Amino acid sequence: MKRGVVIGLIAVVALSVILGIALAVVGSRYDDVVLERNELQFEADGLQVESESLRTERDVLKSQVDEHLKTIEQLKAELERTRSQAQAPGSTPTP
Repeated sequence: MKRGVVIGLIAVVALSVILGIALAVVGSRYDDVVLERNELQFEADGLQVESESLRTERDVLKSQVDEHLKTIEQLKAELERTRSQAQAPGSTPTP
């Protein structure tokens, strides 16, 4: 009976060691996953900030383009008025 108890204790100790190693491996892998998740979250936050910056820049550029288009339209209208005045009766047409 003593021999059976000793074998049982050895089996329990061996099982405990195996479970301890398995838990250590799982814990290590969990830590790796958490670190990777944190890095991805940091990267995502950086991309979100960059995206907001690009949206702001796009809005500024769009505003500038709209202003330039408005100026072009005003210049076209002014040019047309000038051509109309130049072609008035009694004046020579311009090419």
